[in-house]
Amino acid sequence: MNILLVDDDRYIVKALQEKVHWSALGIKHVFSAYNMQQAQEIIKTQAIQLLISDIEMPRGSGLELLSWVRQENYEVQAIFLTNYADFNYAQKAIELSSFEYYLKPIEYDKLELIIKKAVNKINEKRQASALSPNDRYVLERTFWYDHLRKPQRTDDQQALFLQDSRRMGLQLANDERLLPIVVSLDIDFTQHTANELTWSELLKSAIDQVLVAQPAYRLGALFKIDTWSEKYFLLLKRSQQLTGDFSLEMETLRQTLSQLTQQKIQLIVGNSANLDTILNQTKVLYDFLDQAVGHSQSVYLLRGKLPNLPAYQEEPFEITNFLLANSGQQLDDSLSQEMASFESQGLIALPVLKSLRLDITQKTGIYLDAKGILAHKLFQNVEHDFLLQRCYNSLEAFYSYLINYFETARNYIQLLDSKQSIAKILITYIDKHFTEDLNRKALAEVVYLSEDHLARLFKKETGQTLVNYITEKRLGLAKSLLLHSDEPIYQIASSVGYDNYSYFTKIFKKEVGVTPVEYRNTAQPRQR
Repeated sequence: MNILLVDDDRYIVKALQEKVHWSALGIKHVFSAYNMQQAQEIIKTQAIQLLISDIEMPRGSGLELLSWVRQENYEVQAIFLTNYADFNYAQKAIELSSFEYYLKPIEYDKLELIIKKAVNKINEKRQASALSPNDRYVLERTFWYDHLRKPQRTDDQQALFLQDSRRMGLQLANDERLLPIVVSLDIDFTQHTANELTWSELLKSAIDQVLVAQPAYRLGALFKIDTWSEKYFLLLKRSQQLTGDFSLEMETLRQTLSQLTQQKIQLIVGNSANLDTILNQTKVLYDFLDQAVGHSQSVYLLRGKLPNLPAYQEEPFEITNFLLANSGQQLDDSLSQEMASFESQGLIALPVLKSLRLDITQKTGIYLDAKGILAHKLFQNVEHDFLLQRCYNSLEAFYSYLINYFETARNYIQLLDSKQSIAKILITYIDKHFTEDLNRKALAEVVYLSEDHLARLFKKETGQTLVNYITEKRLGLAKSLLLHSDEPIYQIASSVGYDNYSYFTKIFKKEVGVTPVEYRNTAQPRQR
């Protein structure tokens, strides 16, 4: 590694050459210059990685020298030495991405620590630049994920972000801006396991294809947003020279991604930013997600405050009428009309949807409970969970959740009202599972009814109790095994659902009139 010392005071240059342990710091060659012009010639002809320069020099300042280095795109780290604690100097040094601003007089042990840190940073940057494009993307993606998945508007967060970005050597081209976007996929339940690739892999592949045809954009990062299903944070690096209708440009991007993924896509596009403002702009984007829900297959550009969205009103509609609707079309029409009353500029306030869902589920639960139906069991299935996890991704997703919720409740009410259906379901289930540990509670959960309501319904429809029907099935199998097998009676008891041998013998004698042993011994000879 090579270093260049620049100071118009030759005694300072000589002292630096002699008193700093350069070889121990990994410095191979130490070059020296006494003005800006000499320094420029050395930088042009030698591979200089680290520059230590005075700021105040008569033939061109150190700040001017570093400005020239940056304009010429030389990869050089800079440490400034100065006698003046001038804020303007420090501010300009920071703007030029200098590594350190050090006030004279020089304490060489402290200066060596600063040089060591600068050398480490140069080595880290070399390692990063030696990575393959894919490895570089992974490294940068991790950086963005760490800082943008939960951005905070604090000075400490901003300072840490900028420090990490410098350590990575992360820089934007002069004409680049960062564009934060939230991409939502509206996935149908029937398709959620149809792809061999994960949705994030499918979306990444689609974005890569789009960017091949859009050289003005580069991919910064893509990652799934915590707590959301199929919502992804996309960071694009965008050239400022782009012209034309930006909204049309984003709609074209949305349509292309939709075609490539074969899914409904929504884009929420934040304001463009630089490294100093990206945390704030990302926070604005996330705040939008917590405040409003829009339509799938739409683009929303954040250009100011949200519109005034209607608030939730109690008793929006009569739950009973929904559950007793005769057709799906009535559900569709009623929900469409109700949802439209809360919408403004294609958006509904997220708190409205949460209140609406809570109101509906509570009222539906009360209605079902009055009919003896266990609502928490009725909706305990994979499809309901899938729709619930995604119900706030878009207005269409919320609408699909409500339709599924109402139709599940209504269909089961209709099944319950069909009289014989519940008994047939239970008989079919018992016939398959009567040798297992069956009880009223377990059977009630099979058909989502309370235990007492189930028992009354079964007795009314079949003329016998659940216990009697199960006992009849078990003893019927036990008699067959007693006649046609040599199994010990205790094993037969266990195999037909009775773990307690004494209880099995008691029930058997009560229902058959003799004990299992007597039944086996007095019955006709067993077939061999």
